[in-house]
Amino acid sequence: MAKKKQTKKVEVEEPQIQEEVAVVEVPQVEKPEAIERLKPKNEWEIKDRVYYLTRNKKPLSKIIKTANVYYFDEEKGYERELKYCENQRTCFVDEMHGDQRMSHVIFRNGSLFVPREKQTLQKLMSLYHPHRDKLFYEWKPDIAAEKEIDILEVETDAL
Repeated sequence: MAKKKQTKKVEVEEPQIQEEVAVVEVPQVEKPEAIERLKPKNEWEIKDRVYYLTRNKKPLSKIIKTANVYYFDEEKGYERELKYCENQRTCFVDEMHGDQRMSHVIFRNGSLFVPREKQTLQKLMSLYHPHRDKLFYEWKPDIAAEKEIDILEVETDAL
């Protein structure tokens, strides 16, 4: 007798295709207020600055010394001479090049407004001058506003 060939049916699983959805992250733009808070505090900001004489002095004019003034530089380990010259990029004498055209710094009616274009004078007055916070100080409106808010909070708590 003839043998019948038996055929086995083998079921083959069809591959399942999984659809992957690509997730695209959209960067969110931070608000300017958040960016201001993230700035390091020691970073120099270019802006207009106002300086006032201490003890509420308001003479018609007051000239402060801007030559032969010394600042102790802790990074370099020695005193460096300061001089305000309008035609130089720095107020340190050892870093100046070429001619030096000296200029006066004059407080009128107890205040001095320094525009943002005069960065050398601003850095001299805000960072290096030895009479800073003794003879004059820089007006910082954000600190004044914080103090006013603190006073208002104390008053509301008292009520």
